[in-house]
Amino acid sequence: MLKSTVVTGCAMFLVLMTSAVRSATPALSQGTVVVGTGNPEVDVPAVQAAIDHGGEVVLKGHFSFDRSPTMPTAFGELATIRVWQAVEIAGARAEGAGMTTIEGGMIPFYVEAPGVSVTIQHLRFIRPARAGIQVSAVNGLRIFSCRFEGTVPVPGTGATSAISIVTTLQLPTPAQPGHAENLSGRMTIADNDIDAVGGTERDNKLGITIFSAGQTAENEVDIYVTGNHIRNVTEPAINLRRIGGRAHVERNVITTGPVSSQSTVRPEAIRVVNTGSYVIAHNSIKYQWPDPDGMGIGVFSQFAQWPMEHAVVLDNEVTMLPPEDTVFGTFSTGIDIRGFALDNVVANNRIRGRARAALALDMFNGGIPGNNAFMLNRFDHFAAARADMFVDAGITDTLILGEKGTVEDHGINTIDIPFYRDHSPSDKPDAEFIRHHR
Repeated sequence: MLKSTVVTGCAMFLVLMTSAVRSATPALSQGTVVVGTGNPEVDVPAVQAAIDHGGEVVLKGHFSFDRSPTMPTAFGELATIRVWQAVEIAGARAEGAGMTTIEGGMIPFYVEAPGVSVTIQHLRFIRPARAGIQVSAVNGLRIFSCRFEGTVPVPGTGATSAISIVTTLQLPTPAQPGHAENLSGRMTIADNDIDAVGGTERDNKLGITIFSAGQTAENEVDIYVTGNHIRNVTEPAINLRRIGGRAHVERNVITTGPVSSQSTVRPEAIRVVNTGSYVIAHNSIKYQWPDPDGMGIGVFSQFAQWPMEHAVVLDNEVTMLPPEDTVFGTFSTGIDIRGFALDNVVANNRIRGRARAALALDMFNGGIPGNNAFMLNRFDHFAAARADMFVDAGITDTLILGEKGTVEDHGINTIDIPFYRDHSPSDKPDAEFIRHHR
């Protein structure tokens, strides 16, 4: 049974209510369809009212959120729409400009829904400010098949992410860890297209950020960041810190773009930090930043209380293509493990291009990596300023197994088992390769 209601304001919009049985969440039984008008004074209240009703919300057409935000967040900021209960928000299924579009808005969707699940899918965000979607509390989350076209930094508010899932806006520390208990359950961030175009060296523009999520066995997280296409960021495309549970970062395609932030040192295309069980696999990274200490993948902890343990970095393809005149610093690496990092494995990755090293183990913030392994990685078409593999002074019990590449080893008890160690000219980059991949 279908019934419609016409609501008037600065313009007219249509809200369709349907009692059709939905398949995703049995507890949510009603659906609401909201058609955009392009007038923010109509669109924002209409979408908020539909979300307040709960259940399934379908958005169609072009919405403008270009007005002052009014919804408070847990961080003292204001957002445009507040999602506070179990809801599934979906745009009309279409490609390109035919997608349901949300234009503008300060944090268009802010999710603070303790203990319940939220889904956001098939939406196109054009120039959202601060974040396209920000989440501070939820038990189960799906964000998939959304597009983000340009994110707008807000002066004085720190970093900007297309998707921000955080319980603290600061980097989590043992003294200020955030509220990881507020985020739990399975979180799937999949098949999104993020273009952070427009960032300058003064901006911190990221793709997907997850800080302090999951805490105890009762509210662990199981995170899947997979199949996303991310480009033109000035800081990490994917940035995960302090995870209580498991995090899988797989099959993402990242092109950094040529501009990196000058306000934050050592950018990494994929960065995973502190506690958590991490798998970083089958990602493709094209690194173009000019930063002399930039990295394709960084795995580390700066705190002894929160060691990075048992991460697996597997089957990734990292192409390092900084500007040709770049003078590499002490951290420039395709894949880097550093600080308080124990029992991690880097295996079967392919590193190309140029950097200080393809793979490195580095001391960091007083932390000395131990018992880590490099296994069966490939360095064809890679030019190292120092060595294909670099092991910093004092690092203990490193296993280097079956690697074809040069090693600069300053560690203790390094075990190097070379199945082969011959070189051929084809293993190094040539001018044609560099031109083709820039």
